[in-house]
Amino acid sequence: MSEKVYQLNSDQIGVVNFAEPWFLAHFEVEGEVEPYQHFFPSLAEGIQKFPTVFEEKVINHWLAQGAAGQKKLRDLKDYLISTWMNPGIETMREAMFQTYGHPEFREKTGLELIETNNDFLAVVIGHICLRYNKSHFYFNGLHISGRTVDKMLAVNFWSKVKQEAMNDIGTTIFK
Repeated sequence: MSEKVYQLNSDQIGVVNFAEPWFLAHFEVEGEVEPYQHFFPSLAEGIQKFPTVFEEKVINHWLAQGAAGQKKLRDLKDYLISTWMNPGIETMREAMFQTYGHPEFREKTGLELIETNNDFLAVVIGHICLRYNKSHFYFNGLHISGRTVDKMLAVNFWSKVKQEAMNDIGTTIFK
């Protein structure tokens, strides 16, 4: 394996600030080769689209395992119900109604929503990560981390590459 070494100047390193915090989700699922990270450009978009990514990376992976995967999903729901009913399931149900104005969350209980709605299951796990469990959620080979990010350390490679390319053009002999 080759090793890359970058010689950076201090003027190439800086902080990028986001006008609105981004939501970063990190997924590690036992049996998957690589962890997966997904950036959502706002918390609202994270809440809206996190369930789709959760279903793709976790639920579909488990369901592809057949009965063993269905058992994992059942065990996850049971764990959330027994450990994270309130705070967790109920606080997210209330927030979805009060903050985001979704009327269906007023009419159903948290238990009904967890049992019948995998999207709500995913949102609850994200809610637990952000509000109650120091940005992490662990369950039987599943690790999910959720963070809001308002700034990021960045490296500007392009100015150095551009300068080197311009220098190379100056010394190139055309025939």
